[in-house]
Amino acid sequence: MTDLISNSRALIADDAPTVRQSLRMTLAQVGITRVDTSSSVGETRRRLRNAEYDVILCDYDFGEGMNGQELLEEIRKNGELPLSTVWFMITAEASYEKVVAVAEVGPDDYLIKPFSGSQLIERLNIAWKKKKALQLIYDCIAEDNMQGAIEAARSLLAKPEVPYKSDLLRLLSTLLLETNQLEEARILFEEILASRLVPWAKLGLAKVYNKQGNKTKADQLLQASIVQHSQYVDAYEELANMYMNEGRLDEAMVVFDKCLSITPNNINRLQKAGNLANMLGDSAKAKTLLSRAVNCGGNSTALSANTILQLAIAAKIEDSLADAEKYLRMVQERVRKDDSHQNRISAQLASAIFSGKTEDLSKIETAMVDDEFSMELAISFIMTAHLICPPSNETETANSSAPPYRWLSILSKRFVTTKNMSGILESTANQRPAWKQFIQTTGQEITDVNNTGVQLMLKSRFDEAVALLVPEAQNTRNSRLTLSAAHACVKYLKADAPAEMRPSLLKTASELISRLRGHVDESVYLSLRNDLDELLSPPGKPAKETAE
Repeated sequence: MTDLISNSRALIADDAPTVRQSLRMTLAQVGITRVDTSSSVGETRRRLRNAEYDVILCDYDFGEGMNGQELLEEIRKNGELPLSTVWFMITAEASYEKVVAVAEVGPDDYLIKPFSGSQLIERLNIAWKKKKALQLIYDCIAEDNMQGAIEAARSLLAKPEVPYKSDLLRLLSTLLLETNQLEEARILFEEILASRLVPWAKLGLAKVYNKQGNKTKADQLLQASIVQHSQYVDAYEELANMYMNEGRLDEAMVVFDKCLSITPNNINRLQKAGNLANMLGDSAKAKTLLSRAVNCGGNSTALSANTILQLAIAAKIEDSLADAEKYLRMVQERVRKDDSHQNRISAQLASAIFSGKTEDLSKIETAMVDDEFSMELAISFIMTAHLICPPSNETETANSSAPPYRWLSILSKRFVTTKNMSGILESTANQRPAWKQFIQTTGQEITDVNNTGVQLMLKSRFDEAVALLVPEAQNTRNSRLTLSAAHACVKYLKADAPAEMRPSLLKTASELISRLRGHVDESVYLSLRNDLDELLSPPGKPAKETAE
């Protein structure tokens, strides 16, 4: 272990210069001399992007803004911290309970100030020993070889004496969940809970039930977790996400409020809650939450350009032109640092607000049916169009072949999957009654098409259902229509579709089902995928051999 210590590289993150110097001296006493320091959350992020560290000693309390736990959650979620890195949280006695509170992402250990060099080396040796024992699993995860990680974990658990059994069980069950081996994950989580009640296993089991479509059971488990551990913020967040996917937006907002009372500066949760507030039409609350996300986000890769754009739009509506310009420039800066598809769209919207020209919005039109174009971007687009397009009048006629109604038509056909989703888009267009009515009417047209297709399937007129639903699904990218079209293709194939049509039907079904991933319950997706695999399997061979 001596060589490991002497070759280690460490980062000390603390806002107090005297503490940084003291910790540097303590590390030097135990042989760790390659040490960098940072004095703020932002500087810590920069250090972690530019170098890899074996050890990080991070203060819990940075004063104003994010704390050490919130920073740890952020960089773990963003994939900016290797699993093999040892993270120690440095804390004062007063904040100890917060540091060791229930959390999905926690430090490897904690140290209460003041501590000696001998205490540090003892804790490091323990942490390094565990990291080394689990290194093969970590390496497989880093290489995106999840099945290899699962096999490595199972191999270690099969040994007569199993060190770090709890850590291995947690890794294995989480990997099974993430790779959608849901039944195996469920059995393992239940076995763990049968021997001892651990919060992470109950949350994991709730996630399994949620993916399997058993919302009632998932809800019950999450509620029970919250009752038993009132500070378990990850259980709150899972519950809020589940409510959002079900269209229970008001309930989701209540849960997010509780989340943020526990971790008030978590950037991802602030952005989710802010976007949700916008969906609910509470622009004042959205502005408060998104402003806090920007203030805490700084140079974080978790900060979305769309978040900053929402603030620019709010400032523009309030005639705070200086603030609006500041935020619009920040959007452009963000996309220069992170040229993701969603950030590029946000930057194009910002450019349209700068220019005030509807022609700049037309440039975004083709992106509206891209898989990456999100509901949040749709809301930003409508709000931007409201700023730029000439005022509506009572006598204007909706023309779906010309802007802005052409844009509203594309967005409504894409995102109206339920009455709740229609209501969100309608509330975004509240200032334009004609737009609101158009969105509602267009959404109803999509619902009518879907209902007609379902009725055709119920009458076993699968060829007609395919002919109706598939073109609509392909043109609109509406997930509800896509689901119905996929079902129609599969049912037609099972009902002995003509041989000459089968190759194209199989290809179409595969494309539609792939597009559903992340837009429907995992159990629904997996069921359709299994049906398709069976149809693709040569006679006499199990479906698993041809599954993707």
